[in-house]
Amino acid sequence: MPPMFANMTSIRSERSDLETDAQAAVEALLPWLGQFDGYRGMIVLTDGENGRAHFVTFWEDEDALKRSAQGRQQVREQMAKTAGAEIESSQPYVVSLLEGFE
Repeated sequence: MPPMFANMTSIRSERSDLETDAQAAVEALLPWLGQFDGYRGMIVLTDGENGRAHFVTFWEDEDALKRSAQGRQQVREQMAKTAGAEIESSQPYVVSLLEGFE
């Protein structure tokens, strides 16, 4: 079975309610992401105490990840600007293990 791929974008924000902001971003992103062939899902990790969040999107293969890259970059930059957040990094990964998710 070919490996699944992921992209993790890490942001930093000084806003006080990072969890609410992250949820609003997800609600805006999901319909758009769902239009990409090969999109398989997302998880969001937040650390409100330190003002950081990590958005991890999953893609069925490397081609799907690459096809979506430009669009994701544009949306990522616009959302960060609107939310007053700083993008710390955005990196692709191979998913080596995905256990316990259906």
